[in-house]
Amino acid sequence: MPWILDTDPGVDDAAAVIGALRLPLDLLGITVVHGNVPLEMTLTNTLRLKQLLGSDIPVYAGAAQALLQPPCHAPEIHGADGLGDITWPPLTVAAEQQHAVAFIVEAAKTYAGSLNLLAVGPLTNIALALAMEPSLVDAVERVVIMGGTHSAHGNTSMVGEFNFYADPEAAAMVLRAGWHVEVVPWETTLASLVPLDVLPEVGANPVSDTFRRLSAHLARRMKRMRGVEGLLMCDFAALAVALDPSVGVDTVKLYGVVETAGQHGRGLLALDYARRFGGAPNLTMYRTLEQESLQQLFRRAFADE
Repeated sequence: MPWILDTDPGVDDAAAVIGALRLPLDLLGITVVHGNVPLEMTLTNTLRLKQLLGSDIPVYAGAAQALLQPPCHAPEIHGADGLGDITWPPLTVAAEQQHAVAFIVEAAKTYAGSLNLLAVGPLTNIALALAMEPSLVDAVERVVIMGGTHSAHGNTSMVGEFNFYADPEAAAMVLRAGWHVEVVPWETTLASLVPLDVLPEVGANPVSDTFRRLSAHLARRMKRMRGVEGLLMCDFAALAVALDPSVGVDTVKLYGVVETAGQHGRGLLALDYARRFGGAPNLTMYRTLEQESLQQLFRRAFADE
């Protein structure tokens, strides 16, 4: 089944891109959005990863800003360039000329009923594609999102997770579009750290060596901020769900909306746990993932092929 990966690299996005290119995901293309760093850098980072892996999967530049609000980036987490500020060779690959949103719409028409979306950045590209082509809802079989929270434990505001907080209007549009989405939230990924010894276990190779260097900044940040050792691989966790939904060992179907107003609540994924205030469930929330399966996928993604 064909997939589009929508991403904003970002260290954990880099793991998802590498995994999507090396694990059995039928990837049509990678669409890039603003997010962890500005679009110019998220696009450069995606092309760097494509070149590292010698991939021929096309890459498309998308939205450079949120629908309404000013830019929101996270260089303090991912490094000024988004990938740990390591040295890369000059780029010899380029993005496609077609805009990411146009590519998503075109793919939905070509693969109507069987297209799948894995969105691991702010949801601006997906929202714009819905605005251009509302029938996207019927054309897409699965929408897997890394974003939001399941219990309002924010990482960018008190209650807002970065991807939803960076473009709340887009997230709100995607959740109310009429399809059923699968959400891997912040708290779930925080409980799914990849141990630091996993990369040495897979052995030395260009991909694992590069990722070890670019993820060092994030690993140090996690230890300093939260006192834990491990790789925070939020977006790789969403890739794992896309590849195998059974990796979710605690899931619940709920009705959810995204708060777009309020002094403290903007970007909140509000969930109707009481099943009294909303409509029929529009999302499946993955609250716990099976850790050994997740780590085995990570090993496979970075081992020598």
